[in-house]
Amino acid sequence: MNSMGLAFNAVFPLLAFMVLGYFLGRIRLLDEKTASGMNKLVFKVFLPLSIFQSVYNADIRSAFDVKLAVFVGLTCIASFLLISFLVNRAEKDKTIAPVMIQGMHKANYNLLTLPIIASFFGNDIGMSAVLMIIITPIVNTCSTIAFESARGISGKKSAKDILQMVKKILLNPMVSSSLLGLLVNASGLKIPAILMSSVVSKLGAMATPAAMLALGSGFDFKAVKKWAGRLGIVSACKLVILPGILVTAAVFLGIRRADLIAVLMYAGAPTAVNSYSTAVSMGGNEELAGEIVAVTSILSVFTLFLFLTAMGNMGLLT
Repeated sequence: MNSMGLAFNAVFPLLAFMVLGYFLGRIRLLDEKTASGMNKLVFKVFLPLSIFQSVYNADIRSAFDVKLAVFVGLTCIASFLLISFLVNRAEKDKTIAPVMIQGMHKANYNLLTLPIIASFFGNDIGMSAVLMIIITPIVNTCSTIAFESARGISGKKSAKDILQMVKKILLNPMVSSSLLGLLVNASGLKIPAILMSSVVSKLGAMATPAAMLALGSGFDFKAVKKWAGRLGIVSACKLVILPGILVTAAVFLGIRRADLIAVLMYAGAPTAVNSYSTAVSMGGNEELAGEIVAVTSILSVFTLFLFLTAMGNMGLLT
């Protein structure tokens, strides 16, 4: 199959699930309470199991790439600092600025990367699962810093507060499942195949469909019109500018195949679904946060398709 066909097969299900979720929401079959419950299941059960399975099955010893790990870690921090500087200079509303920063920086890497890479390479996922251990703590810490800085209390953190933040990050289901998978993988412990294939694998496969259905059910066209300007800025940065810069840099560093798609996803995947709950809990503008997640998710179907097609036609995925 050509690059365009592979890219279409990778991203079309995302759009289909969101459209179906939208119509289920309109006919009240998937209401707000049900969607909220689905999201909790996704981020506390389905997605952690999917991540655990991927890290557990990964050939980490042969796949680990120090250069890629350092590149992702450093650019993740550097991009946050640059985005924060630019947004804070342009946006003076302290409930909006951190929401925009988070929207541009915090990607849905954990939810979408593995299914998209699997559509291209099957079980040959490279470093994509291991990178979750690097990306997830960084983006969650950066989100916390953005909101705390906006509230003007970042300098008043005690040692106890910092320890609590570290504990919260480590107990994040995405981080803990990655670390557990890495530990089991490194130890050589074998989990019964029937448990992995009949339970863990099937539950993990529910993560993306459930999350996209819930997301589509809450889409609001009126709110998109209200926030059109800021949504345009966030979407352009998140889906075009940032991935364009980082994927180009990765190519010059010799990063290819599944690892290059991992870079694309960490830079250009839509804004993480849990960004909304973060904004709500930390005093951000929750309506804008929700619309950023919805709009970037819809637009990413097209931007990711274009990026993947271009990368394939240039021979970067072979």
